[in-house]
Amino acid sequence: MINDLRLKIGYWTIGLFVYLFIGLFLPRAAGQTMSNKDYILKTQGFNAILGTTEGADYKVIPRDISPVVSERVNSKVRTGFENIASILPFSVSLSSDTIDFGTLSPTNPIVRTVDLAVRNVPSYGYSVKAFENHPLKMTPDKSGSNITDVTCDNGECSHENAGEWTNTLTYGFGYRCDNVTGFDCNSSFSKSNFYKHFPDTSNSTSPQSVISGIGSKNKDVRLSYKVNISGNQAQGVYNNIITYIAVPNF
Repeated sequence: MINDLRLKIGYWTIGLFVYLFIGLFLPRAAGQTMSNKDYILKTQGFNAILGTTEGADYKVIPRDISPVVSERVNSKVRTGFENIASILPFSVSLSSDTIDFGTLSPTNPIVRTVDLAVRNVPSYGYSVKAFENHPLKMTPDKSGSNITDVTCDNGECSHENAGEWTNTLTYGFGYRCDNVTGFDCNSSFSKSNFYKHFPDTSNSTSPQSVISGIGSKNKDVRLSYKVNISGNQAQGVYNNIITYIAVPNF
């Protein structure tokens, strides 16, 4: 999922593009073959139905690892490996793939929001990671005209740690996550007005988790993008690309 961020400055205009990818580069769980001069054992994939493997000189009967339920009057205990296959597709979507901040004015922060919906959460959980391709840059690019990633009021926030951002003299671009349904936003956003900036792949920083969770219920969060500029910011059109990657757990 990609947010296209477009920003007008002076006319200051920012455009943010957002991309979403779901379950890319996921390895498939498969069985192994073990052998020596006397035998060959072929195990099934983790998601296969348990069955008997046999040959001319051997027979292997796998043990059923389905959950075992023990019940009493006031309790129920389930043990074992719960291999739940969902009949519903795991999906993640954004309410908009383009964020337009319009015309900015110095020391007047602008916030735009987009809703991210997670549907049919896998039983073993999921995470959504995000990164930017570079800081907000002017188009055409002019050296030194970037809108920097925010470091918050006391310089304590980064792409990993959130910090308070309320001062109108703190400049830059950042984001936060608020829970709408569920509690899957990164815990560093638990305090209001706490922001981070996106990892910057042009600076070799790794994607960071924005939301993650487990269970089968649908989840909804609201992402807030915030930008604030100084009076020295060059006039022009700025943009970058935010990419979200949704990955089910194993």
